[in-house]
Amino acid sequence: MFFCALSATANNNLMYDKANQLYHNKNYDSAAKLYQQMLNDGYASADLYYNTGNAYYRINQIGMAIWSFEKALQLDDNKNYHENLLLAKKRIKDPIDEVKEIFFIRWWQNLYQLFASNTWGAMALSLFLLSFLFLFLKKLKSGFKFPSGVNTLLFVFSGFCLVMMAVRVYNETYHYKAIVIEPKTLFTFSSKREPIFINEGIEVRIVNTSPSARQNGADYIEVELPDGRTGKIDRKAIKKL
Repeated sequence: MFFCALSATANNNLMYDKANQLYHNKNYDSAAKLYQQMLNDGYASADLYYNTGNAYYRINQIGMAIWSFEKALQLDDNKNYHENLLLAKKRIKDPIDEVKEIFFIRWWQNLYQLFASNTWGAMALSLFLLSFLFLFLKKLKSGFKFPSGVNTLLFVFSGFCLVMMAVRVYNETYHYKAIVIEPKTLFTFSSKREPIFINEGIEVRIVNTSPSARQNGADYIEVELPDGRTGKIDRKAIKKL
């Protein structure tokens, strides 16, 4: 079952209300354009991404639908978002099977992706300030006591959170994931294999953000497919998650 119920909590934005009305009237193409315009204008909320995904799904733009549902899930781990994402992925033509990473690599990725970079940063700062507060109280009140080693642990965890923030920022900047949004996108292998065409909706990982030489007016960057194969793809054919 495809959950197409719309969320209606975007600060009573008139454009959002109009887009919802267009969707209810089954004018999905116009609704998708209005939702996308709001995203382009800087509005961002889980319900807006979710509604955008529903509209794109209805007009069979599967790449954009998957991208929208993935963005919604980054903000809210909602059951309907998960189910619509799975349904959208089932409509990918010629999907590429994912090769599972080695367990410790998955563990490491899950660890630094546990929180957003700004959350890691806020935790690092809070723990750092808390450790200084304990030191201040200890100096201010000679009788103030707290368990031995707590201050050291606070400093250590503060540094750990800072490292996690740096790793998250680095990966978001240079090794981020993206969704192919163009149908029949040319993929040129790094090896001397014949190029292939991949379909919209497939998730890729950016290997190198530096653009390679332009070919036929396209700006190619290096990516990795779900099965581990690497090659070049037109930057305009993907959308960053």
